[in-house]
Amino acid sequence: MPSHPRPCGRPRPAARINAAIRRLMEEPHGEHRTQEYQRLLVEWGKATRCNLVKAA
Repeated sequence: MPSHPRPCGRPRPAARINAAIRRLMEEPHGEHRTQEYQRLLVEWGKATRCNLVKAA
């Protein structure tokens, strides 16, 4: 799965990142899959952080 950097601005929606993670898990285990999974987790974290509401 090639890495596609996002332009500056809004992150990709979390649902699309989840779908990419699911597709990635169908690939054979290896170094590329491990690195891509870590990258997707970071991207997912950024996407979901936008939805958090700061506590008072």
